[in-house]
Amino acid sequence: MSLDGTVVKNLVYEINNRIIDGRIDKIYQNNNDLLINIRAKGKKERLFISISGSPRVYFSEEIFDSPQNPPAFCMLLRKHLENNQILEVSQYKMDRIIKILVKSRDEFGEFSKKALIIELMGKHSNVILIDDELKKIIDSLKRINFNLSSVREVLPGLTYNPEDISKGFNPCEVNSISELINNSNKNLNLKTFFLKTFTGISPQMCSEIEYRSSVDFRRIVSSLSESEIKNLEEVFLEIFKEVKEYKFSPIKIYRDGIFKDFYSIDLKELSENEKSKVESISSLLEEFYNSKFLRDTLDLKNKELKKSIKKNIEKLKKKISNQSNELNIALDRDKFKVYADLISSNFYKIEKGAISLKVENFYNEMKEIEIPLDPKLDGPSNASKYYKKYSKLKNAAKFLAEQIEIGKSEISYLESILLNIDFAETPDEIEELYEELEKEGYIKKKKNNKKKKDNKENYIYIKTEDGFEIFIGKNNKQNDYLTHKKAKKNDLWFHVKDAPGSHVILKNDNRNFTNNSLITAAKLAAKYSSLSKSKNISVDYTFKINVKRHPAKKPGLVTYTNYKTINVNIEKE
Repeated sequence: MSLDGTVVKNLVYEINNRIIDGRIDKIYQNNNDLLINIRAKGKKERLFISISGSPRVYFSEEIFDSPQNPPAFCMLLRKHLENNQILEVSQYKMDRIIKILVKSRDEFGEFSKKALIIELMGKHSNVILIDDELKKIIDSLKRINFNLSSVREVLPGLTYNPEDISKGFNPCEVNSISELINNSNKNLNLKTFFLKTFTGISPQMCSEIEYRSSVDFRRIVSSLSESEIKNLEEVFLEIFKEVKEYKFSPIKIYRDGIFKDFYSIDLKELSENEKSKVESISSLLEEFYNSKFLRDTLDLKNKELKKSIKKNIEKLKKKISNQSNELNIALDRDKFKVYADLISSNFYKIEKGAISLKVENFYNEMKEIEIPLDPKLDGPSNASKYYKKYSKLKNAAKFLAEQIEIGKSEISYLESILLNIDFAETPDEIEELYEELEKEGYIKKKKNNKKKKDNKENYIYIKTEDGFEIFIGKNNKQNDYLTHKKAKKNDLWFHVKDAPGSHVILKNDNRNFTNNSLITAAKLAAKYSSLSKSKNISVDYTFKINVKRHPAKKPGLVTYTNYKTINVNIEKE
């Protein structure tokens, strides 16, 4: 992510324009997150500050959950900052350090200047309240001693000096970089040189300078010619002249069509399809971090659920393997009936304590056979033992065959859940899958599991070019609803052949189905299936009246008859 000095400068510029001379109304804290309500220019602003996970600052519209008993740091901020005027919001040396200067009044009515320092430094981020006149730390959100950091301490009473963590040059105040390049370590590559020499420069900025100058940033400093250094300098000064003059153009950055990053200037290295311009850096940051939080939460839940499902699938496969071995033994049961019959016909040949019996096998052309005996049993008891074993294996074969089919159905069901996870777009949809698996007994029920809103109708809806309606289920609940509730008997039902996939319904609107509508529905069934990356995918389709619930009674599983098959290819055109 590109929350570097350029983005912070853009953010500080926007914050200043919105809250300068405003008054702090109320301050809330939840763990490492702060929300400052501000009354400025006839409006109420809500400045959100977070140093947890992804450190960030922006104006927010979201509801902030705060504890009933405010933390000590929150109470301290309220004491020094609430009902007081904001004098200025500034940035230190183009670094990721924001200072909110406040005209504070104590209990005796005396005025002084207090400053809230926000350091957006990755895992070293912090929010620090200082006496701006004395440059003394009053307190901080995270207290840091030398046991936690060898760089500096952040404790009440100590002097606050941003130079402790920000020692590079301000790129907006540099008039030439030629001398800096010539005097630098000659073995540094260009990217490392820029990152180490200047404050607030990120890999994203390095990439843009590299693109505009056409100089490879993997090269070492000593390999540069004078003309290349001059070219680099021109590009560098041009970019930071615009930054210094607040000529910002915030953009969303897309990768594979997904909003994945942001920046404060128009990056020329990106194509028009990879970016889109927005007006406000603050709203851009809020949208980005909310979508990132959603993606991260979704990814975490996905991984947890997939791990649990795969564990269940492995257990089922092992169980089926053992059952198959037992079934093979059971299917070889006829020899035990033969043993019993031959023993019954040859009681007189069995001597007391014999461990085997050699007789002619009238079931196999009178060839001699040796039958194992239990020396503790007489002839009739040995025969009875083999008859019982034969009968037991006969029953076992039927039971094992049924259990193997049930196990295979369970695996098909769980594989469909794995596919449903990939289709889920929100944490709530993943939570629905958790609830389904709890109900089916595959995972343990969560304590205090609140019932979620039923989202069975959040299926995908598409209208073809020729006006036919198509509905696609994203999970088993939606698949069941579409197939068994919404679809009418003369609607067409589509499903990828012999693989997990969504149920796709092509609605009958009293017209003949067009070839285009059939192909579109089939392609959608292929796209929303586990075979989506394959070529020439087979898709079955039939009237909904021919689709029945599967005997295994698992959500989303069905059987169908009287179907046709169509082959489609969904490769990107």
